[in-house]
Amino acid sequence: MKITSVDVFLLRPAVSHSTYPSKPVMCRINTDEGISGLGEAGIFTGIGEHAVFGMLQDMAPLVIGRDPMDNEVLWEEIKNILYGHCSGGGVIVFSGMSALDTAMMDIKGKALGVPCYKLLGGKQNQKLRCYASHIECGWAEDLAPRGSAREYADVAERVMNLGYDMVKCDFIAYDRDKQPLSRRQTAHELSKRAVMKLAEERLCAIRERCGEGMEILIENLCRLDICGSLEMDRLARKYDCLLMEECLDPFRPGNLKVVRDKAVTPLAAGEKVQTRWGYSKYFEEQTLRIIQPDLTNCGGLSETKKVCDMAHVYDVKVQAHAAGTPFAVAAALQLETAIPNFSVHEHLFSNDHPEIKSYCKYSYDPVDGYVSVPELPGIGNELSEQAVREAQCLTIR
Repeated sequence: MKITSVDVFLLRPAVSHSTYPSKPVMCRINTDEGISGLGEAGIFTGIGEHAVFGMLQDMAPLVIGRDPMDNEVLWEEIKNILYGHCSGGGVIVFSGMSALDTAMMDIKGKALGVPCYKLLGGKQNQKLRCYASHIECGWAEDLAPRGSAREYADVAERVMNLGYDMVKCDFIAYDRDKQPLSRRQTAHELSKRAVMKLAEERLCAIRERCGEGMEILIENLCRLDICGSLEMDRLARKYDCLLMEECLDPFRPGNLKVVRDKAVTPLAAGEKVQTRWGYSKYFEEQTLRIIQPDLTNCGGLSETKKVCDMAHVYDVKVQAHAAGTPFAVAAALQLETAIPNFSVHEHLFSNDHPEIKSYCKYSYDPVDGYVSVPELPGIGNELSEQAVREAQCLTIR
C-alpha cells in the first residue's frame, strides 16, 4: 500500500456555539488501494489554524509514496527532519504530525477491518465514565456564559438530570455580568480576595444543589499564580472537589511543583504538552496525578498511547483532552478504551451542539454518564459531505 495524496482541510468556523469560534484543521491521506484515513490537528479554537493548515501542506510531501502501515517509522523520520529551526517542535509542528499519524492509524484499522483500539492492544475498558465539561458556558444548544451562582447550579442540575455524576467548571472564567475575567484580575494580589469569593459562591451553589453525589472538578485554564492556586486548593478541600486542572502554566514545572508540595487536591494538566519528551519531567517529579493529553497535538494516536504507557509506570491516570470535532472525540475514545490507567472521559459543553456535530457523519454521545468506543474499522468517524463542501481544501500529490 502506498500513499498517493493528502487532502488538507480548513473547515468552516463554527461561530454560534461559543465566544471562542471553532476552526478545525484536518487531513485525509489517500492510498493506491482506495483506503483513506482521517486525522485532526490540534488548533480548534483561538488563532493558529492557518499556521497548522500550512504546516500540514509542508509535511504532506514527506509521506507521499510511503506505506501508511509504517506510521511510526514515518513519525521518527519527520521528527528527525524537523531538527534545526523546528527543533523542539511546538504545538504547530506536533499538531501536523498528530493529524498525519492518526490518519495512518485510521488507514491501518480500515485495512485490517478492526477498530483502532485493537491496534493498541484491545479493550481494557468496556464503557467509559464521562464528565460534563465547562458547564460555565452552558450546555448543548443552550450555550452562553453564566454569571450568578444560581445559574451555575442550574446548569449543574441539568447535566445531573441527564445522568452525569461529575462536572468540570471554570469558576473564575466570567464575572457576575458574564464578562470574561483576565489573568491580570485572577492572578493579582489586589483582586484575589474578590475572585476567590466569586469562585466560592459558585462552587457552594453547585455543591448545595447537587449534593455529595456530584463530583466536582475545578478548571483554571492557567489563570492563577502560586498563591491563588493554594487558595483554590483551600476551596477544593472545603467543598470536597476531585481535582484542580491547569492552575498554572504547565511550562513552568518548578512553579507547579511548589503547588504540588503544598496542596492536598490532586493536580491535572497536559492538554498543552506534546510527546513523551514533553511529559517526562512531570512523571519524574510526580507533579501530576492525572494527565490530559490531546492526541490532536500530542503527536497522534500512536505517540499518545506511548505517553499513557509512561504514565502507567508512575501510577498516573489519564483523561484525554477531547475538545475538537466528533472525529477527535472518536479518536480519544479509541485511546481511552485501550489503556489500563484510564480515569474519566471529557464530554465538552459544545459536543452536543448541532453546529459541531455537523462536521462529521457520526456523533458518540454519553448515555446516563457513560459512553462506548466506536466499533467501526479505524477511528470510527468521517467528515460529513457538508463539512467537505464548505471547507477550504488543498491536495498534495
